[in-house]
Amino acid sequence: MSLLGWRQWAVDGQGQLRPAWTPWSPFPPGMLLWRADGITQARCLRTKRLDSTTASEPWPGHDRVPDEHRVPDEHCLCGLYAWRTPEILAAARRPRWTALPCVVGVVRLGGRIIIGERGYRAERGYPVAVLDRHGVVSTGYAIARYRTFSALVAEWAPSGPEATGIDRIAG
Repeated sequence: MSLLGWRQWAVDGQGQLRPAWTPWSPFPPGMLLWRADGITQARCLRTKRLDSTTASEPWPGHDRVPDEHRVPDEHCLCGLYAWRTPEILAAARRPRWTALPCVVGVVRLGGRIIIGERGYRAERGYPVAVLDRHGVVSTGYAIARYRTFSALVAEWAPSGPEATGIDRIAG
């Protein structure tokens, strides 16, 4: 299965795409990098299971996730995240943890995909298009680049009922 999703990335000093919502400083340098040379593989960032006698559960059902599990798992928060539509992406607030430039774009997701109400969590993915108004994304990424959100949406948004309301999103 392969789906298109919509997401935000933070852009590091080398123009590389990184998760906009997950601080990457506690992890190895390349672990949370969206690869320019191929497919990004999701990893579970959980370092150890919590013992219910010494700590509270971070989210319901998490104690049912084995230490080694397929990514993404229904009872874990792991996976590569993306929103279903450009409208949901446009309504999302900018991540507050980073002062790095952020870009939005389209990602092709594959492998195991968990479908949620507003988006997806996937096993694998790679960026296919970005809104890069200021040219901050490395040219090492072989992706389509757009200067306006409306141009990005016009080319990559689904047609039909899910496309309703695209004209309300500012470019």
